[in-house]
Amino acid sequence: MFVSAIETAANHWRKKEYTPVEKLHASKPELEKKLDEHGGPELVKIVAEDIWEYMGATKKFIDFVLEFLPPPPKNRPKEVDRHSWDETEIKKTLGKIYGYRSDALHGSRAFPAPMCMPPMISDGYPTEVPMGLSTSTLGGVWVREDIPILLHTFEYIVRGALLKWWASLNRY
Repeated sequence: MFVSAIETAANHWRKKEYTPVEKLHASKPELEKKLDEHGGPELVKIVAEDIWEYMGATKKFIDFVLEFLPPPPKNRPKEVDRHSWDETEIKKTLGKIYGYRSDALHGSRAFPAPMCMPPMISDGYPTEVPMGLSTSTLGGVWVREDIPILLHTFEYIVRGALLKWWASLNRY
């Protein structure tokens, strides 16, 4: 639902259309790199033009959050239990979350269970990412890369981005 909230706001915010290559770059950078390595820019363009209609929503979602990203929380756990606020890391996390949301929406696959669990406490503050190198629950095991952020931290980002966007609309 948080992803849907951002998508709704992003649809009002950005009407600009992107080229197929720009959409591929934002949605599937690894695929773009492989295509470029094996066939060059022309292959990137050909493939992007074939699959462009499946990629625009991801870019709009990520661009919106990056444009209106709130500052990091004031009270944070120790460094190892924080999510980086670096744009590259936020972008990677948003892409993974959007992928999980698409899998849930179109493939009936649940988000990784640890993402939805209450955070542990570190230095008196809730962790923003799972503690340790892996997490197991409900018969499954997830490595840290599978769970880039915990639900309450994503909620902080979504809420902050929506409020910042809403404030930007004030034209008085």
